[in-house]
Parts: sequence; C-alpha cells; structure tokens
Amino acid sequence: MTKEFVKGDKTYYLKALSELTPRDEGKDNILLQGIVLGNSEIEHYSTFIVMACSQCKDEIQFKVEDYNDWRDMKTCKNCERCNIPIYEKQNDKEQLKKILISEQGKTNPINITAFVYGENIHAIQPGIRINMGGIMRSRKSKPSDLTYKRFFDINNFRLTDEKPLLPTPDEIQKFKEMDKSLLVSSFAPHIRGMNLIKEGLLLCAIGGVEHENVRGGINSLLIGDPGCAKTQLLKELTKIIHKSDYVSGRSASGAGLFGGVDNLSDGTRVGKAGSVTMCNGGLACIDEMEKMNSQDRVYCHEIMESQKFSLRKIGIDITWEVKVAIIGAANPKQSRYNPALSIKENINLQDSLLSRFGLIFLVRDVPEKNEDLAIAEHIKRVRQGKINGILETETLTKFINYAKLQKPVELDEAGDIITEWWSNLRQVSQKEESLQVDIRTLEDLHRLAEAYAKMDLSETVTANHARKAIKMLND
Repeated sequence: MTKEFVKGDKTYYLKALSELTPRDEGKDNILLQGIVLGNSEIEHYSTFIVMACSQCKDEIQFKVEDYNDWRDMKTCKNCERCNIPIYEKQNDKEQLKKILISEQGKTNPINITAFVYGENIHAIQPGIRINMGGIMRSRKSKPSDLTYKRFFDINNFRLTDEKPLLPTPDEIQKFKEMDKSLLVSSFAPHIRGMNLIKEGLLLCAIGGVEHENVRGGINSLLIGDPGCAKTQLLKELTKIIHKSDYVSGRSASGAGLFGGVDNLSDGTRVGKAGSVTMCNGGLACIDEMEKMNSQDRVYCHEIMESQKFSLRKIGIDITWEVKVAIIGAANPKQSRYNPALSIKENINLQDSLLSRFGLIFLVRDVPEKNEDLAIAEHIKRVRQGKINGILETETLTKFINYAKLQKPVELDEAGDIITEWWSNLRQVSQKEESLQVDIRTLEDLHRLAEAYAKMDLSETVTANHARKAIKMLND
C-alpha cells in the first residue's frame, strides 16, 4: 500500500501503520493516515532551561534545538567551577497532547501513540480522521526493558474527515420536484410496509435545526416483539447515513459504547472514545438496549440531552462533543409485548431514558392470515431479487446530507399550532404508568416540524409541517 509523493526535491512515503518497521525510525519523510481513538490531558515539556550556581553566579543554558529529540534534552546537577549543586533559574515550556491513532476499516487494526504539539492540540478529538507527517521514534519504558515502545512525533497534520456526499445542482433540482414519498418507499424496500416507522427514522436521520444550546438531533426507539425487522431497520440506516454505526447492547459495555480509559505504551492514561462517541455528526443505532447493564445505559442520558459526553476518571477529566442521534431498539420483558400492560411495564428501561426519545414506535407481530401471506409473498420476491427501491442508496444518502444542511425558520403559525396542541394534551389526565407529556415532548415536536420542512427542502416551517409533526407523534 506504500505510496510515494514528491514535493520539491524530497520524496515522502505514505504508509499504513502495519507497514511501519524499525528501518523507518528517525526518518522525517513518513506520512500516516488514521483515526483518533482517544487523547490524554494536556502536558508540558521543556524547551529552554537555564541552570545557575548560587555561589559563582555562572549560568548554563540548554536548548531543545540542540537535540534531535526533546526527550534527549539533559541538564547538569553540579557547577563545574564550584562543584556544588546548581539550581534551575528558568524553564520555558510548551504544551503537547498524546493521542491514540488507529487504522481504519481493518479487521484487526494496529494502534500507535502519537504526540501533537503547540496550539494544534485543540483541533484534535476522538473520531477525527487525520493525515499526519512526522518522525517515528522508539524508547524503553524503563532502563531494564529489553524491548522498545514505538510512537510518532507529529510535525504537521491535516484533518481529513470524509466530506458528506452531496448532490449536483441538477440532482438538487430533481429533489425539489420529487414526490417525497419516494424516500420512504426506497428506504429498506425489502421490509414490507412499516411506512410510518420508516418515515420517522428518516426524520431522525435528517434532524431538526440546531440552535445555541438547543440540539437538533431526534432520538427514536423501536419497541416490540422479536422478529419484526427492528434490527434490519437499524442496519439499513447505517448504510445511508454518514458517520453511523450499529452496535448490540447485549455484547457492548459502557466503555465500548461511549468511552473509557486506556493506557498507552508509556503508561499514560488516555480517554478512549467508544462507538457512539465516534459517530459524532451522524447516527448511533443501539440494538437490544434492554439487555445493556443499567449502569451503562446511564451514559446515554447526557448524550441524548446535551450531546456531550463527560469522562471523569482518576487522572482523566474530558468532555467530548457528541452530536449524534441515538436510534434504539428493545424487546419486551416477556417474550412478546403484552397490550394489557403499559409501555413502561412492558420494557425494562428507566423513565428518565424513555423521556429522552422523541419518537417511540411499537412494533407487534400479530398473526393475521392475509397479512402473513402478503409478508411471505414479499419475502419470496425479495429472495428472487424482484424488490428494489425506486431511489438508489447513494441517492438517499445525497438527499439526506443535503436536507441536513437546510435551516428552515419556523413561522409563528406553526409554533402556535404546536404550542396549543401540546398545551391541550397536558390537560388530559395521564395514567400513572403511561409516558408523560413534558417539556421534552414540546421540544421534540418543534424538531419534528423542522425535520419535515428540511425533508421538503423548504426555507420555512409551515403550519402543514407542524400538523405532520403532531400526527407523527400522535400515531
């Protein structure tokens, strides 16, 4: 995979982490690509030290420029003239941060610790893809070690986050004239029906308008009987959404999903981002949420509400921005959903978590001969390759990416309709075990109306969009 690049009179070599060998050590023409998995706290290192003798007043200067590596910078302990201990008169420092870089798209990715210096440290956070040039070095962790730990000193870097796939001007014009129902019919066409749920998931993918201190992401939850295509719907979302991932709550820990602490080769503790945190700017699809450890589910609360993740461990105090909408799926406590019980009684999730989902869909497997035969016929046609979406997957991706860029302004009439409906609903007596209507419900109504406007590529959120949002929430 090694590629050569010539710049001026110098040849650079772009290598995969797996291609680095001891022969590359010390060379300043190595380029690497990777994704940032985690980062440490900010640390300082010395660049200029002045040692002075208290008796003869002699001074000795040590400059980092005199060394190939700042780690080799040494000072003396005694005055050469007086042979007494000298003291540190001046110590100028610069800042650095250690980051954990990993290969992307590999089954068994290789990691390497990298050092980034100066003001650049603030531009790097987990989930960012990076191209970097620098020097690979190696050091023993302690003198008695027989092996050397390798790391990479970054001299320059460029953030290379994948740009979202956007439509051409001709495609934008077609999108504006297109019947938007084609979006729903083209999403997961191998799953029969479920158009309301598909429409809701597309709205979550588009999201509302983000304002200062107000998130635009719409979280959604699918609850229902096993075998109702909940998992397939989640996986279909990851195929069309930029920066998204599918994870199973059964096999993932809180650290793996959201973030934890890892030790670098030199013993430094770094905050390491999990799957959800790495989806910053996209969707995180979490299946079987009811099987997650209750302590791990608590991590969802901050991300779903404020779109931040705070990692507070010994030696680690980090807050990451995680602008992600969480799409979850969960099965009932019993083998099947019991309609005689409320949603809260059917599912093993905390009230505080349920209230953060803007849309909650109930998916039931009710035996009915005609519908069962229709589903069986649909499955047969899918297996024969006769069922395809009208719009290609790439077209769906382009539309959603373009729609997410829109920032429609809500008209007063739309806001009044939402406010009045929500206020009237609040007056209706609610059963003790039912989902409560609160301020979060009102905020999600506004987000849904904005998402409908963005789906229509409209510059304003109209009364019609408000009514659609109410209908989606009500159904």
